[in-house]
Amino acid sequence: METTAADKILIVDDEPDAIENCRRILSRHRYHCVGEADSNRALAVIERERPQLLLTDLRMPGLDGIGLLKAAKLIDPRIKVVLLTAYASIQTAVASMRHGAFDYLAKPFTGQELRTVVQRALGQEGDHTSDRNAAPLSPAKGPAESVTTAPEGVLIGNSPATQAVREVVERVAATEAALLISGEAGTGKEYLARTIHTRSVHQSKPFVSVGCIAGDESTLEAQLFGAALSTGPQPGLLESAHGGTLFLDEVGGLSPRLQAKVARALKECRGRRVGEERYYDVDLRVMAASTQDLQSLCGRGEFREDLYWHLNVVPILLRPLRERVDDIDVLAHWVLRTCQVGGTDDQLIWQNFTPRARRRLRHYPWPGNLRELRSVIEHAAVLADGSLIDLTHLPDRLRTAR
Repeated sequence: METTAADKILIVDDEPDAIENCRRILSRHRYHCVGEADSNRALAVIERERPQLLLTDLRMPGLDGIGLLKAAKLIDPRIKVVLLTAYASIQTAVASMRHGAFDYLAKPFTGQELRTVVQRALGQEGDHTSDRNAAPLSPAKGPAESVTTAPEGVLIGNSPATQAVREVVERVAATEAALLISGEAGTGKEYLARTIHTRSVHQSKPFVSVGCIAGDESTLEAQLFGAALSTGPQPGLLESAHGGTLFLDEVGGLSPRLQAKVARALKECRGRRVGEERYYDVDLRVMAASTQDLQSLCGRGEFREDLYWHLNVVPILLRPLRERVDDIDVLAHWVLRTCQVGGTDDQLIWQNFTPRARRRLRHYPWPGNLRELRSVIEHAAVLADGSLIDLTHLPDRLRTAR
């Protein structure tokens, strides 16, 4: 991916280490990053530097992330804003979208997740297609072999939970069955959906992902179904996914009206742009993901049963990492093998863990699951002076965990 001198990013966080971590990840891709620990002073930086993208922490002393977002938009309405928050929730996403945020990232996030959202915000998302391609789903038998198993390690490991998911994937990948993938945040639901897509008959067709949490219902409706604009028709994501796969992330966030519209579109295999009367064909495979218990939502009347049963043809549950302790060693090695520590290929340092670092990785509860694991290993790989990663190279929360 080529960047230009215009790709200027302002990173605002009251923790200097967080700024440096983002700068380290993005500077590898030749973005020009400016850091500021004081959110009030950040406004002067925006006025002076005119960055294209603002990455800001949500909770900061003084002006918080939402306040900075609103102030930044007054200075430069064209600026894209991504919120970085350790307090991720549906309410956070809704609030940020209502005030004009481009997207938000839940901490801890991986380097790949940060690069992906930056590329999307700067209109460069087509440049990282190769990152999304999954390799064959052979069972992982050891650190070296598991490197090529699947993106983000969602299918790496030999625990009973991981083996069960691999078996389901092998059976359903080549079918047209709708899938409902459930699991905690960070367990790899979208990566699993992408993996299945690349092993299906739709692999040469688009994989279109849409987040169903939105502050403005009409905006999400136009995004999904398209709209008739004064400048001409705007195709929706259902049309963009024609012949391929549509992935509905956090599908429980759809409003009741959009639930009904999506259910009808999937049942009738046709959709209609907002403001138009004519229909277009909808020929696609649908996958959905949720961190919520959709069956419980149905019981409370908060989610439509017809849509639930349309999506829940094949349910897949991704277990949290704390229930996959037997996978942690191989996952940690897999992440290390995907981290480039050094400069050129000839300078790479192949690292390993000391016994006490390995024990701590196995006994930590991993509330952020695979996403947190990758972030921790990337952090440790950078801080380690040589080929061994010790307890002292792990983040404070791991060193002090009991």
